[in-house]
Amino acid sequence: MNFTDILKRNIKKLTKSDIKVIVLTIIVIVGMLMPSSYIRKEAIHGKIIKVENNEGEKRQLSRSKVKVKILNGKYKDKVIDMDNLVSDKTYHETYAKKGNEVLINIEEDNKDNIKKAYIYEVVRYKYLKGIIILFLVLLSLLGGMQGIRSVLALLITTYSVLKILIPLIMSGFNPILVSIIICIGVSILNLLIISGKNKKSLAAIIGTLGGVMVAGIIALISSNILQVIGLTDEEAQMLIYITGSPKFNFRGLLFSGILMGALGAVMDISMSIASSMKEVKINNPDISKKQLVKAGFNVGRDIMGTMANTLILAYAGGAMYTLLLISSYKLPFERMLNQDVMAAEVIQALCGSIGLIFTIPITTLAVSLIGVDKE
Repeated sequence: MNFTDILKRNIKKLTKSDIKVIVLTIIVIVGMLMPSSYIRKEAIHGKIIKVENNEGEKRQLSRSKVKVKILNGKYKDKVIDMDNLVSDKTYHETYAKKGNEVLINIEEDNKDNIKKAYIYEVVRYKYLKGIIILFLVLLSLLGGMQGIRSVLALLITTYSVLKILIPLIMSGFNPILVSIIICIGVSILNLLIISGKNKKSLAAIIGTLGGVMVAGIIALISSNILQVIGLTDEEAQMLIYITGSPKFNFRGLLFSGILMGALGAVMDISMSIASSMKEVKINNPDISKKQLVKAGFNVGRDIMGTMANTLILAYAGGAMYTLLLISSYKLPFERMLNQDVMAAEVIQALCGSIGLIFTIPITTLAVSLIGVDKE
């Protein structure tokens, strides 16, 4: 049997629902790849074709004279000479190497001629796109149709955050209200796509929204009591300068981050409990509601420990540089916890975990009241 026969056989197995998912996935991918009006200016790409010298590699400041061929824009194919200065105190600059593709900044004079040019970033996004595509392909190949459904759900979540949530917040909309609406929409769409339109999905949606709302309420109360925003003064000032809004709702941003951070784990645990309770009911149709609820709680307890660990470790990993920076001052433990950024990280981790804990009883009770679909 050749590849064509295998492909035809698999296509025949596709249901109308599967075809809709595939078509919708393609539409979302095309939509995400389309240029957005939110992007102000195309970055100027260049390729280093020659490094003439590299002075002072072991000094505090090194200088490389490089020839760069511009790859796009009005100066496309033009070769220019520039200095690449690298300071060992920034830990961010990149030593120039022949063949590197870089992003460059060009300053023009009054006659639109190149006055000055310098390298400000090595191109990374192309390689990141490759890793993202590899991940999506592996998810689709190994997961089959369910993998494609997961890809669609992931793309919708990404699109919702990058193309809806962030632009609305940047435009001055209330981050709390926008985040709640996005979380509700993402939860409903994702769970319906992954599991279909059934009682199990409905129970998982109720559990997810309940858990996330609990996390959000506790986060809002905690951030107001503790008076934290989760940003340093420099970051806050930069955000105000870029957005041009001196009345930026920083606590709303913290709330938004907690909601979005908890959403994934809460969706996972709610669907796991709903699926497990459905299997218990199908395999034991005569089970009482009390026993079914007990089974749901048992499953939830098993998942709770690992998922709470997952959330806390994820936040700890994301805040590693902050933890190292604060620890380097050798402050007492109470002083360390008292720092705004540190307190915000603790709130994020704990509020997400508390929301996760509440998801278990909410989902369990939802399944017991709604029931399960008959196979």
